[in-house]
Amino acid sequence: MRDWSKTLRRASFRGVPFWVDAEEPEVGRRVVAHEISGGDASLTEDMGARTKTIFVEAYVAGDLADVAGQALEQACGAPGASLLILPMDAGEAAHCLSCSRNRRKDRNGFIAYRLEFMRAGGGVAFAASGLGQLRSAFNAGLAAASVLIAAQL
Repeated sequence: MRDWSKTLRRASFRGVPFWVDAEEPEVGRRVVAHEISGGDASLTEDMGARTKTIFVEAYVAGDLADVAGQALEQACGAPGASLLILPMDAGEAAHCLSCSRNRRKDRNGFIAYRLEFMRAGGGVAFAASGLGQLRSAFNAGLAAASVLIAAQL
């Protein structure tokens, strides 16, 4: 039997690492219904693929959870698309649409996040290497993230 826990990667955005509790990619089609006046049937028109949206329940944990959380929030708030890596999927360019923090007083050292990403369009280029991710994180003003990533290497 396959041990899935050994095949899953650590997630990151702009090179800032985090853990994933759940992820929900949403794909589909843009369909418009044309309802004809006085008619009993409608016509549908397929307008093409919807832009992929990904909802992620993420968390940071440990003695440096506060620093890691601030780095993740700054990465999500930075403009433009960047590399999003999730445990099972190939990395892809994405924009972070929202980042919602949930910290509870009885779970010190653990900060949960609800993240929403949208796949970037238009041939967005980014550096996929570890050093490229580190450079992206640093350029976004994430000195704390670069320290965390260096500790992971």
